[in-house]
Amino acid sequence: MDNTALTLDYETTEGTGALPDDYGMEKVEAHNEKIRRRKARAHKLDCNVLIDPLHNSGEHVERLLFNELELPCFIVKDDWFELDGKRKPGVWYCFESVSKKGEVSRKAVFICSPVHVEGISNTEDKRYFGRLLRFRDALGRWRYWSMPMELLRGSCEELRGELLAAGVEIDVKNRNHLPTYLQWLTPENVITAATHTGWTAKGGAFVLHYRIIGDEKVHFQSESLSSDGAARADGSYQKWQKMAAFCVSNPVLIVSICVSLSGALLIKVHRDSGGVHWIGDSSIGKTTALIVGSSVWGGDDYKRTWRATSNGLEGVAALLSDTCLCLDEISEADPREVGAIVYSLGNGVGKQRANKIGSARQVHRWRLSLLSTGERSITAAMQEGGKQAKAGQLVRLLNIPAARRFGVFDNLHSFTDGREMADYFKTECAKHYGHAGIKFVEHIIKQGNADFGAILASLETQFIHTDTQAARAASRFALYAMAGELAIEAGILPWPQGSALDACKVMFEQWQLMRGNGGGATEHKQILQNVMDYILKYGDSKFTDKNNPDDKPKIDRAGWYIDKPGGRVYLFSSAALREAGGNYDFNRVLDALDFEQWIVERDTGKRGKKTAITGGGKQTLYWIKAVEGGDHA
Repeated sequence: MDNTALTLDYETTEGTGALPDDYGMEKVEAHNEKIRRRKARAHKLDCNVLIDPLHNSGEHVERLLFNELELPCFIVKDDWFELDGKRKPGVWYCFESVSKKGEVSRKAVFICSPVHVEGISNTEDKRYFGRLLRFRDALGRWRYWSMPMELLRGSCEELRGELLAAGVEIDVKNRNHLPTYLQWLTPENVITAATHTGWTAKGGAFVLHYRIIGDEKVHFQSESLSSDGAARADGSYQKWQKMAAFCVSNPVLIVSICVSLSGALLIKVHRDSGGVHWIGDSSIGKTTALIVGSSVWGGDDYKRTWRATSNGLEGVAALLSDTCLCLDEISEADPREVGAIVYSLGNGVGKQRANKIGSARQVHRWRLSLLSTGERSITAAMQEGGKQAKAGQLVRLLNIPAARRFGVFDNLHSFTDGREMADYFKTECAKHYGHAGIKFVEHIIKQGNADFGAILASLETQFIHTDTQAARAASRFALYAMAGELAIEAGILPWPQGSALDACKVMFEQWQLMRGNGGGATEHKQILQNVMDYILKYGDSKFTDKNNPDDKPKIDRAGWYIDKPGGRVYLFSSAALREAGGNYDFNRVLDALDFEQWIVERDTGKRGKKTAITGGGKQTLYWIKAVEGGDHA
């Protein structure tokens, strides 16, 4: 039999040529198996050398004696060491054991791979504590985690789960020693623990999940080491700027980036959370605009969808505080929850909840800008769930049409069509992201005690408005313009000076057009529309002719009507008018009707009128004459 194939391992490993002819098949197989095992050991040795560089250097291994230790105690070593034999790196528990015969023996048991307690962490309000841990993962990389002390409660399964997921090796038999080790000594080093991202209380540092921008001694503290969807940077800053240059002359893209940057300015100008909701038909590029905005702070996983509950988005908002929350396609949300989500995100405070022992849990808090997309407006989405949009919701998340000349684009630059341009933005944003937000925060820190409020006030004068709600929207667009112009000034955005302000003015005009040129309070318009809709729906079935006693309502009576030369006047009962007004306070309904002069008759000093009804005595009714085509939605 030809031995060539059988001697392949021998030749490539030893380099001595063919085996003797009389070596025998069994000996050849045994020899090759020996060589294969040697290769496997060599491969395994290479991995260990990478992870534990000193594990095979016996002359340099640290040597310890039990007599030198104050038992019981914990020791943590980053390299192999000797203690009554060679031991691997990690945390060890050393103790004395007494047998039934009274014999004393000294032992050391392995708990986990190297984990150092570097210091005590304390939140900015001094209420909650933690431990700053430095540990080595399975690939030999050192990592930090500010661990909340509350994870040491109970069986500590959550704590062990986080460490195991992060690459810490924990001995199954001795795992119960881990919480004792973490509390064994109280470190002298004390650091500030930030429980949410964004600006610290002192304002000298900006906390991200993976890094701290600024000089304050602070660490991000959370129950989880996971950073899915958090702000992060990757790729090339210069290539991101090259991509951003194509946003010039495209107001939707410019405003998307400005809104995303503005989250870092909210605390500086004392503004609440809020943002922009891009509305438009499918496939015009709304998601592209959202991706461009999200690339300021993060990658593909930074963009979320509306397919979430208000409770679920609380944790996300706290994770992204002082940055931007990007939500795609409002149609995926439960329409019954849209209003609650908008209010919750805009107010910046989560729900108050009780913990397992009944006391109040710490409430999530945040400040952030919002970017949203959808084929429907906030109002339409809420109406599908049987809700009516309030003015407070509509000024927190501004409905703006995104359709421009080429989808969401005004200027294609060198691209042949909108699809090619959208594909370019999506490809580049997937590779290069997160740098602009960091550079912008660094620029804000360099400004020191600059009066950002004065800058905002000067920009607000360039947005013309006619009522208080429009004033709030104008202030938001001024903030977005301010963020963009500051970033241009810092060289972060490669745009001409003034382009961010011009784009924000264009979009403010679009918001006003969608809202209605007549201006006025949103609640005012909605009340008038509600009453008009009620009359159109029930005018012939719930109202009867006051001058015809035989005219009976087909269903529950809402009131009567009187035909006059100028048109029909509806005499509403108070219950019917409350129903017609919707969810608004009754006095607010009367205010709107009175302002528009829809109340045509009344008693002195009243808005109702005592009216004689045949067979029903006198009742207080509201004499309403609706004017079609008036200033309502």
